[in-house]
Amino acid sequence: MTSKRIAAMAQRVAADPYFLGWILGEYTRSEGLTEEELAVKLGCSRETLLLLALCRRPRSTPSEFRADVEQIANRFGVDAATLAQLVRWGEVVARLRAGAAGDHGSLIAARDRDLPRDRPTNPARPGE
Repeated sequence: MTSKRIAAMAQRVAADPYFLGWILGEYTRSEGLTEEELAVKLGCSRETLLLLALCRRPRSTPSEFRADVEQIANRFGVDAATLAQLVRWGEVVARLRAGAAGDHGSLIAARDRDLPRDRPTNPARPGE
């Protein structure tokens, strides 16, 4: 398969959470990295990075995750610990983005009545 076809497939799967390319994309965007910088971090070529992107994302249970990451790392000659760290970081970023997009104010504390005006709003700093 030509590298243009592999690059096109990797670009297509980058939007699909089923693939490793999606989670590595989440990591790359969060850290402001280029594909070349990500490849350096993983210790592989850009071509290998494209092949990594086409892999299925590691399963989430600890034993399956470890087995999947080790299998991918061995197949493509990248460091398993680094790959695991990047995948976990990407997963956290993805969860935070999903929460921010669909949470509509869940971090705002509810208050059913206003405080009296003579009562400080911040007990640690009277007068505020």
